[in-house]
Amino acid sequence: MKNPLLILLGMRWSITKNIFSQPTKEKKFRWKMLFILGAVFISLDYMFFYRIIGYLDTLPLQIGEELIAQLINVIFLTLMVMVLFSSLIVSLSIFYMGKDLEFLHAMPISIRAVIPMRVLQTIINSSWMVLLFSIPIFVAYGYYFKIPLGFYIFLLPSLTLFIIIPCLLGIILVMVMMRYFPTKKTHQIFSFMGMIAMVGFVAYIRFLSPEKFFGKEVSDEMMIAFVESLKAPDYFFLPSSWMMTALVNWADGDSSLAWTQMIYLVLLAVVLFGLLMWVSHKIYYESWRLVQEVRFAPVKKSGFGNSSPSTFWERLPLSSSTRALLAKDFRIFVRDPEQWSQVLVLVALVFVYIFNIMNLPLDNLVLKNIVSVFNVGLVGFVLSALILRFVFSAPSIEGRKIWTLYTAPLDMRNFLFGKICMFLPPLLFVAEFLVIVSNNILEVDSYVMGVSIIGVFLITVGLVGLGLGLGAKYPVFDYENISDISTGTGGVLFMILSLSFVGLVVVIGARPMYLHFTQRFLFKGIAEVDVMICYGLIFILTFLVTFIPLKQGLRSLRQMDV
Repeated sequence: MKNPLLILLGMRWSITKNIFSQPTKEKKFRWKMLFILGAVFISLDYMFFYRIIGYLDTLPLQIGEELIAQLINVIFLTLMVMVLFSSLIVSLSIFYMGKDLEFLHAMPISIRAVIPMRVLQTIINSSWMVLLFSIPIFVAYGYYFKIPLGFYIFLLPSLTLFIIIPCLLGIILVMVMMRYFPTKKTHQIFSFMGMIAMVGFVAYIRFLSPEKFFGKEVSDEMMIAFVESLKAPDYFFLPSSWMMTALVNWADGDSSLAWTQMIYLVLLAVVLFGLLMWVSHKIYYESWRLVQEVRFAPVKKSGFGNSSPSTFWERLPLSSSTRALLAKDFRIFVRDPEQWSQVLVLVALVFVYIFNIMNLPLDNLVLKNIVSVFNVGLVGFVLSALILRFVFSAPSIEGRKIWTLYTAPLDMRNFLFGKICMFLPPLLFVAEFLVIVSNNILEVDSYVMGVSIIGVFLITVGLVGLGLGLGAKYPVFDYENISDISTGTGGVLFMILSLSFVGLVVVIGARPMYLHFTQRFLFKGIAEVDVMICYGLIFILTFLVTFIPLKQGLRSLRQMDV
């Protein structure tokens, strides 16, 4: 009889092969865009860290060697934590929320055959992006120090083992938690914890201000203090310390110690896999059954859910249907941590942006005014990312229950208008806050401030219309993770068009700003006709970018067969 594990792996291979053997035009377009973006990212990743390692290696007093070792340690520790958090979320979906689990558990197959296949899925899904990010870093490290080919032969299996360890640990933690705490909110809790960790890491790296060492004369004391601030835990029992020791010693010519560290990785991975198989044999099926009972248990009605509409919503000068949709969207946003936790990222983004503006090396007023022009574009790029996450995804978040809107006495025009009312005001607030605060820091004059405020207003309106229109035209109602919505064809198209729109606004608006600076600093007259033509083109472009996608999205929603 054929091994059940081989049967399951064969089924998974057939599913994967079918996905790639008969792709649709949409999938082909998506794969091409992802390949191009991935190639660009890998190239930039490699060049960035190659230059960083090269710069650090030139530092005096052996500070460079210590700092490079600490950098490698920080990278490995960060990768381990990222994979651990990712495996917690992914394993929860694969082991407990998968649509094929009922079918698998109904088959005459032992749990011992199901677990290894799901473990392999978890490792691949939770670590592929980490590998994509990390491999160029270590290749740059090896190439800079001219390490022989054996280093790369060692790197691939050791990095794979290093990634497997936090994945196995994450799966064990999820199984234990699901056995004793089978709650509906576990997935949201893990996502929220991961979001906090990511925000904290980004803020920590940015506030270290590493740019103060580039192109400036700094004292040895500052160098040493910076090295001390970067130090990460390098305890002997951490896999990140083993990998750091292996790579640093291989670069120094001691490959035997590197292979010793790899043996530690193999032993730990084997122990964790054995522990996982023992734990799964004891508690997995029972924990899966408890999770299903919790998932499909009847929802208790709360007073908040059944309360009448608040006075705030009733007072809005909108139609009753739009007020109802707005109240619904707001309550869904507040009740779903996967959505409102994104606000943490937004807050961190705002602080990091302002911090960057404050630390720009601008020594005169002319440079500050020139930067203020590009500041409008930078705010537009930030808005593009926010709108892709919130506005573009808004129609798709309705999910499979979108049919309820079609059975209600509701026109799709009101549906889109409700989304605009939901997202445009807060996005306008964030955008205007960024441009006003940053321009005050740059000490621009009133004309530049007024043009920047109006320009950001137009960019925000245009991007919201573009995002909502394309989101309605290319909805993804059947999704497992909310990030799947923005990675489809519509999401890629939105990013291309939004960045092009912001770039065009900055380019067209640069002409009036140039004339203004010429008049102010060189005391020359300006051509009013040129200014009016440029501003007119920006208004026309914003109108087209806003209403054409909304019109197409509205037509698509009205013609949709649900």
